[in-house]
Amino acid sequence: MTGVDARTALEILFVLMFGLCCGSFATALIWRIPRGVSWIFANKGAARSACPHCQTPLTLWDLIPVFSWVFLRGRCRHCHKPIGWIYPTIELSTVLLCCGVYALWGYNAPGGIVMLTIPFLVALFVIDLRHFILPAQLNALAALLGVVYQFILGGVHGAGFAILSGLVWGVCAFALGFLMKKILKKEALGLGDVKFFAVVGVWLPVALAPAFLMWSGVLGVGLALIWKITGRGAVFPFGPALIAAFALCLALTRVDLGLDHGLSFARLSY
Repeated sequence: MTGVDARTALEILFVLMFGLCCGSFATALIWRIPRGVSWIFANKGAARSACPHCQTPLTLWDLIPVFSWVFLRGRCRHCHKPIGWIYPTIELSTVLLCCGVYALWGYNAPGGIVMLTIPFLVALFVIDLRHFILPAQLNALAALLGVVYQFILGGVHGAGFAILSGLVWGVCAFALGFLMKKILKKEALGLGDVKFFAVVGVWLPVALAPAFLMWSGVLGVGLALIWKITGRGAVFPFGPALIAAFALCLALTRVDLGLDHGLSFARLSY
C-alpha cells in the first residue's frame, strides 16, 4: 500500500468513526431537546444516557453506535425491552452523509465544519417530523457553524456577508409567512421555519436561492402527499423539506459549474 493509499484509508476510517459519533450525538439531541433535557449542563438535567424503558444508565458498551444495537439484538441489556430501529437508522444515515461530505469536500477544514453541522441538521429533521418544532438552539448552532464555514472560505468578508444574508433571508421569510397567513387564514410558515431560512441564508450563496426555493416547494408537496396518504392529516411539518432542499443545494456548491472550487460567498457575494 502506497503512502497516498494509506493516508486515504486512514481518512475514510476517521470519517466513518466520526460519522457514527455524530449519529449517536444526533439521537441524543432528538430524544433530549423535545423533553427539555439539557444535553450540555449537568446541573440542568444533562445526565448519562439511559434506557427509555427502565431508566438504567447505559454503559460504554451499550452506546457504541449501530454495533451495540446489533449485538444486543435491538433490546436493552437490562430490561430486555425493544429499542427502536430509529436509532441505528439515524446513526447509519449520518455516516452516509459524512461520507458524502468527504467525497465532495475532501479531508479539510470546510468539510469538517459541514460534518460538524450534520448532527444538528439531522436532529432538526427528525424533531420536526415528530414534534412539529425546529428548536431555536439547533438553528442557532447551524447558523454559527455556517458563519465559521464562510469565514474559512472567504475570510472576514465572507463571514460578514453570510451574516447579512442570513438576516435578509430571515426577514424575507417572516414577511412571506405573514403574507401567507393573511391570505390563507392559517399559519403557513412557523417561526422555526423562518429561523431556518436565516440558517440557509448564512450557508448558501445568493445564486442558489432559486434552486433552494424550487426544491423546497417540490419536496414540500411530496411530503404533504405522503402525510395525507398515510392518514396523518392535512397539517404537515415543512422543516424536513427545507432541510433536504438545503442539503441538496449545499452539495451543489461543490459541483463544478465553471468556477474553480464550486460556489461560495467569496465568489458570488454580489
